[in-house]
Amino acid sequence: MSLYFIIFIEYKVIIVEDKISRDKNKIKVFSSLLIIVLLVMGVSFAIFQNFARQSGTNNLGATNCFSVTFEGVNNAINLANDYPIPDSEGLERDPYTFKVTNNCNQYLSLSIGVETLSTSEIPSNLIKGVIIKNGETPTSAMLLSSGKTMEAQNGGTAYELLTDGLGANSSKTYDLRLWFDESMTKEQGASKKYQGKVIVGASADVNHGRNLREAILANNEVKTPITTPGAAVSTADEALLASTEDDYGTSYYFRGTVTNNYVEFANKCWRIVRITGNGSIKLVLNNVNSSGAKNPCSILDNKVAFIQGGFPFNANSDDNAYLGFKYGTAGASNYASAHANTNKSRILEILEDWYNNNLKTYEKVIADTVWCNDKTNVTDTTYDPWGYIPNGLGYGTNVTYYGATQRLVSKSKSAGGTGPSLKCNGELSKITSKVGLITADELAYAGYAYKMSNTTTYLQENATATDTWWWSLSPSIFDGITATIWFIHGESGTLNTDYYSSDFVIRPAISLISSIEVTGSGTSENPYKVV
Repeated sequence: MSLYFIIFIEYKVIIVEDKISRDKNKIKVFSSLLIIVLLVMGVSFAIFQNFARQSGTNNLGATNCFSVTFEGVNNAINLANDYPIPDSEGLERDPYTFKVTNNCNQYLSLSIGVETLSTSEIPSNLIKGVIIKNGETPTSAMLLSSGKTMEAQNGGTAYELLTDGLGANSSKTYDLRLWFDESMTKEQGASKKYQGKVIVGASADVNHGRNLREAILANNEVKTPITTPGAAVSTADEALLASTEDDYGTSYYFRGTVTNNYVEFANKCWRIVRITGNGSIKLVLNNVNSSGAKNPCSILDNKVAFIQGGFPFNANSDDNAYLGFKYGTAGASNYASAHANTNKSRILEILEDWYNNNLKTYEKVIADTVWCNDKTNVTDTTYDPWGYIPNGLGYGTNVTYYGATQRLVSKSKSAGGTGPSLKCNGELSKITSKVGLITADELAYAGYAYKMSNTTTYLQENATATDTWWWSLSPSIFDGITATIWFIHGESGTLNTDYYSSDFVIRPAISLISSIEVTGSGTSENPYKVV
């Protein structure tokens, strides 16, 4: 079943030049001269007058509780004083924003485009357009006529500009930008009008398996965090999917009290941390499911998110080298030798043993992930929030702060340094493995902040036992005696640092390949389940 709903658009073109200049600077000069004349005459009109309006709310309904609400968010597109322009300018225009809401308990596939009405005097091959999710930056546009043909609803011709999905009982907002193509001539546009309607086709396909990345983006609207990652903890009512850049492109991360990022995989429950820039999905363990529950995501137990037992990060901690997930030579006389990825840390060995015993048979859908064990040494010796007097050399027993600390701790020792990042600094920091840990930066994006308690972020579920401290992957400082790393105190939800030799629990993380298909909606009752 498909439903369609529309908004009305009208563009009227009034030519006041004998020739439409392709040189924007010439048009600007002409406009300035025109303004002077019009001030004397007491008259005003535009070179082009374009406008689009959405009035009221369109509601469509059908049987079996399949219904959609469509509404405009801002009042209208206002393109007064317009003229044919290149795409580079059209992409920067203020958009018309509209929202689509799925009112029922079904996933919808959306096809969004523009229908050019039969009454339009300007054809679709002279109109450029782009529809994207609200807040994203457009990078390209297309002539309406080059889009895939859609089923017209008003006797015109309809062309698709975007395909997307919309989760059950969820909403998304979209940005529409339209402009006259630069190729338009005077004869094609003089005193003519363009009329069209935005058209959205919605169809339900309950049994179809969906790509996990697509499902996540369909079920969540990408928003801006309410609080600043790294400088503040997420609020109790902050539950969202946000975006930032990593080494591969745009990454989408969950923050706060989200309840729709559960994944059932390998008879265990996981929480989605983020979609990486290359499309893989990073997960962290939420329930090891030692009890064999049919739905492991339904289990609430404050210490089932870990490999049981306490483990040091490394067997030794008296050298900068031991900060590494993999490490080089203790006592080395240079940074590269100390941090070469030649030896496995104790924690990596434990993780690999656990992986082989629990996930090996599923490895065809587990990505070979580049884990960011950021071993970047902070060479700015004025950065010294904890008073250790660093020289920043990063080898032997030289006092050295590491990258995550500078990003998460200010010079005044408060939360909020230069800000978290998902980009990995330096090749020695990049370690490929099927299993790893999440970083201190990912913890900051999830809702934690240095020495600030947060018991509401999604990572607190099943991880709040009073004796629970769990490791991150991020080095903190070598203080001249001992290597330290970032960790979470489970009971209070506090992000802090401690010695590598401490016996903390391990919370495994993996990444699923980008093409993996799932069913479910991501809730604890109906988690995403790999098909």
